[in-house]
Amino acid sequence: MSETQEKRLYALVIILVVTVSLLGGFALYMSYRPPVVQPQPQRPEPKTISVSGLGTVSMSPDIGWFVATVATQAGTAAQAEEQNNNAMSKVISALKDAGIAEKDTQTVDYRLEPIYQEAKEPGKMPILVGYSVRHSIRVTVNNLAAVGRMIDLAISNGANELGGVYFGLSKAKEQQAQAEALDLAVKDASNKAKTIADSMGVKLVGPISVSLGYYYAPIRMEFKEAVAQPVPIQPGQLEYTLSVQIAYGFS
Repeated sequence: MSETQEKRLYALVIILVVTVSLLGGFALYMSYRPPVVQPQPQRPEPKTISVSGLGTVSMSPDIGWFVATVATQAGTAAQAEEQNNNAMSKVISALKDAGIAEKDTQTVDYRLEPIYQEAKEPGKMPILVGYSVRHSIRVTVNNLAAVGRMIDLAISNGANELGGVYFGLSKAKEQQAQAEALDLAVKDASNKAKTIADSMGVKLVGPISVSLGYYYAPIRMEFKEAVAQPVPIQPGQLEYTLSVQIAYGFS
């Protein structure tokens, strides 16, 4: 074989190798192509009638509570805290002896603050003259007839500040009120949906979604009003209101 033929053969081999490499790379690329995702047909939006329902239940409160505070002042923080702790311990002990359970007495605020007096000379820093301590407890009374007596006990044993008196529902009675109000709210929503469907000449299929919210506020009485009433205190009626939002399908 001549030198010219050898060069031609070598060139052909090179071309063949490059061609095979390109074809292999193309085949590899084609094998790793991402699959084509076929678009899914969109489902039609359901036809709905959305309505709101309201249910209100009136109930007599069965629990009451008030906030009693012991406020003390002294020259040092330690003295102010000691005086306050002694006075509050006496208040809590008296309430406990009168039948208030430990779980029904809860600290809701405790503050130790410095007391400053303005300097007599202009431009001078205020002068620290002492410390004050405020300890507030919430007292829950499960017998409404005893609310006035418990307030008297707290004051006579060292409480020197008193917030308003509140009347509300116990957990069991609140659950009862919620169930009754929910039943009324659902019936109210159902009646509205039926009226709309009849007017439109369509037929309700059933509820598709339901959401709800509720509200009730305890009755608040000012302390002066509360103690002026003879025991048993009659706080009146509480209104427990529950609302629902219901979407009904129709055909």
